[in-house]
Amino acid sequence: MKLLAVDTSCDDSCVAIIDTEQWKLLSETVISHIEPMKKFGGIVPEIASREHLKALPLAVEECLKKAHLQLSEIDWFGVTHRPGLIGALLVGVSYVKGLAFATGKPFSVFNHIEAHLFSPLLATLEGETVPAFPWIALVVSGGHTELFHVTETLQYHWLGGTLDDAAGEAFDKVGKLVGMAYPAGPTIDRWVRESASETQRKIPFPRAQVEGLQFSFSGLKTAVALYVQKSNLEAEKLAIVASAQEAIVDQLVEKTRFAAQQFPQAKIVVTGGVACNSRLREKLSEAYFPAIRHCTDNAAMVAVLAGLYKRTEKLTAAPWTATAHSSGDF
Repeated sequence: MKLLAVDTSCDDSCVAIIDTEQWKLLSETVISHIEPMKKFGGIVPEIASREHLKALPLAVEECLKKAHLQLSEIDWFGVTHRPGLIGALLVGVSYVKGLAFATGKPFSVFNHIEAHLFSPLLATLEGETVPAFPWIALVVSGGHTELFHVTETLQYHWLGGTLDDAAGEAFDKVGKLVGMAYPAGPTIDRWVRESASETQRKIPFPRAQVEGLQFSFSGLKTAVALYVQKSNLEAEKLAIVASAQEAIVDQLVEKTRFAAQQFPQAKIVVTGGVACNSRLREKLSEAYFPAIRHCTDNAAMVAVLAGLYKRTEKLTAAPWTATAHSSGDF
């Protein structure tokens, strides 16, 4: 079965096609809309929605061309319907619904975080091995910081998450406080990796001590803001962002390892955009991380999730109608 998946949950128009019988990724396309957002210092939902309207048809066309397929050869469509920017999601769902109606094929809607959760299995499409279940999965991105215990395919439960800001959001807010352009997270990672010494990571920014497997980054943001007010920013800018990154990463590592202690048989996997961060990969070296291109938003992970539902015979829908799929605690 040829399955075309779409993700428009934030500011990337993502399309991918997989063959569920051969278990092969046939093509994938991501059109980024970061550039229109930079002058605003962050994502503007209305602009993101308009960019998706322009880009999504082009992304679908490009993906079909890469896969050497016609639209009529697609057997099923999948699209994320939550969580994310409401307007952006609406563009994706409406467009896929139109494709399903035009071709007389069924479509299903999926949870974006559940797609991230099982994105490590993308490696199996290229014949690679991934850690066997059970997993302790950290899903960490600009909008989400969540921990899950994954017992088997499509079976998992939520362990804890952020009480306020997500880790990726904290990176961007720290960057904005010191005058860096959006998105600041990748820039901070690269600058600190290339330039910072260990002594420049030592500003004592707080690591929130919240109960259980919850996270909190709002206190760090406040601490950085107060420090910037009294600091010589030009002289200390690198030290500020390096120390803030250390505080964010330390909390992620500590909570993830604490979760793993509760389930000694589980392997640690980390997904989501912040899983690209080199310091997190270094300090949580025992974890499995997907390829960089599959940590950030993409539709291949949505296609794989749909393929997993198909393989377990849970993917069902009548032509032109949607079936919502989500196995866990969303």
